Amino acid sequence: MKLIRIIISITLPFFLLIFFASLLTTTPYLMASKGLYASHEDVYFDHANAVDKIIGYLNYRYDDLQVGMDENDTTQLITEDEVSHMVDVKNLYTGLRVAALASLVVAVSLSILLFKHNRKELYLTYKNIYIGPIFFIMFVGGYIIIDFNAAFTAFHNIFFTSGTWTFSYYSVLILLLPINFWMVSGVLILVFFSLSLGLIYYLNEKINKKHFLN
Repeated sequence: MKLIRIIISITLPFFLLIFFASLLTTTPYLMASKGLYASHEDVYFDHANAVDKIIGYLNYRYDDLQVGMDENDTTQLITEDEVSHMVDVKNLYTGLRVAALASLVVAVSLSILLFKHNRKELYLTYKNIYIGPIFFIMFVGGYIIIDFNAAFTAFHNIFFTSGTWTFSYYSVLILLLPINFWMVSGVLILVFFSLSLGLIYYLNEKINKKHFLN
């Protein structure tokens, strides 16, 4: 049973983390940030169209990434280096989504197993599920607060080849998604992640403890 508890404590938080991170790849989130960052004042192309093309590409609505001045323009404003990086991002994003979905299936399946055979273990599993993630939140959150640029660079160096993800200020990706965008997004992901774990703990105490331990 201890192994099952460990697996649930890893897979469910991982799913939640990727789920909230996936909000970054939604059109409403990117459009909600429009005009919030200084670089947006220098956007010389249709902001909404560029967001649609990038998000559509990441979510498989478009096979190729092409950004013009507007939806009717066939000029390619995004550089080959940016396209290459977005191919890497799409591959990573797809892999993480598949892993997150698999993690959810594992977590739910094992939770059902505990529900049927050992309800007290199920309660204890969810009672302590926040312990591992809290260290993750403290580490990543602290890294972001102390030196976000270093954290951002470290993340990219882990997942991408050095030199393939740096672009000029007036590139499409940098104008749309400046460093401050990623800093705010990182904080929001950690906040939502923390709140979801808190909600799980609360529901577990209110519902599972009452029904499973009596």
